[in-house]
Amino acid sequence: MRFIVPKRLVQLAPAFLAALVFLSDARPARADITCFQDLRGCYVRAASADSWFGMWLMGMDCELAFTDCTRRAIVGR
Repeated sequence: MRFIVPKRLVQLAPAFLAALVFLSDARPARADITCFQDLRGCYVRAASADSWFGMWLMGMDCELAFTDCTRRAIVGR
């Protein structure tokens, strides 16, 4: 009977740690992030490329810029 408490604590430890991580770094969301609007504008510019390969390269650049913008929005600078 005396081993029930330590076993229960070991079982609940991951849930406790997850709650601690999520609640400790709480901060308000920023509304001035325009990653999706920038991505749309970039795709519109890429669609006007002269060749398929140029359009593909510009689209890949759009994807990389979107990934960087999203990373900066989530993690910060």
